[in-house]
Amino acid sequence: MRPQEKAESRAAQQPEALRDPYEIRPEDRVEPPATLRGALRRIGPGMILAASIVGSGELIATTTLGAEVGYAALWIILLSCFIKPVIQAELGRYTIATGETGLEGFNHFPGPRLRVNWIVWAWAVMVLCTLLQVGAMFGGVAQVLNLLVTAIPVNVWVVFLMILTLAILLGGGYERIERLAMVKVGLFTMLTFLAALLVFRQPQYFSWSALLRGLKPQLPGAGLTTAVAVFGITGVGATELFMYPYWCVEKGYARYAGCRQETEEWKRRAAGWVRVMHVDILASLVIYTVATTAFYVLGAGVLHGMGVVPAANDMIK
Repeated sequence: MRPQEKAESRAAQQPEALRDPYEIRPEDRVEPPATLRGALRRIGPGMILAASIVGSGELIATTTLGAEVGYAALWIILLSCFIKPVIQAELGRYTIATGETGLEGFNHFPGPRLRVNWIVWAWAVMVLCTLLQVGAMFGGVAQVLNLLVTAIPVNVWVVFLMILTLAILLGGGYERIERLAMVKVGLFTMLTFLAALLVFRQPQYFSWSALLRGLKPQLPGAGLTTAVAVFGITGVGATELFMYPYWCVEKGYARYAGCRQETEEWKRRAAGWVRVMHVDILASLVIYTVATTAFYVLGAGVLHGMGVVPAANDMIK
């Protein structure tokens, strides 16, 4: 009996309250939707990803790059958004095909091991480094809230935001996170897109010829360092690539496909859920590309047109 089949058998014998949600159970198998409309009703992991992507990094980095070089680096923004989902799709496909998460898959790689594979250790180091970025996000949002409500100090806002984040993460399951992500993505994308549309109506800040020139691959001179940083953090970053398979498991894509079997039925069902995942990735790609491009247009049009490159506290103000 295959390991996954043994896991299914053990899971079926356990009480519902004690079952591991990451175990694949025979009764969880679901046929994939046959239509695009049905697939769109099953998306979700990509929306959570988009909600985590479109944040302070895009708001600060892309607008700064636009302020420095104008529309000349637009192609970098688009390339950064379009190139990374290829890896994202492969990680998700692996999870659907095997039922394993991304880190479990990377743990099978050859190479040095200290209880786990060296890639897993590299991931742990990367996560520790990103804690600095998360701290900066809390601080930035706290400064904005302090400008709105000056009576409450920045440190108090930081503590409040940390408690709120913990309450959201610990107080509910995947469905709650997905619903919150949907709301955030919808509002954020709509507001940034409308702001960019307003720039289109200002000829002193926008022209189609300048926008089209930005699609021509050319390395900006003054803002090259910022451009490299923007390419790294925009779109699906390394952290999001590792997390996406977990969201796919939580959504149920792997469970719906069932444990891996060399049968035509399993191959058909798994391929169907992989197609649903592709729709999910494509939907999130459109959303965060629109939002990120809108941020860049605001920086390239308004800030560059005014000759202003914000830095430090000017970012908040």
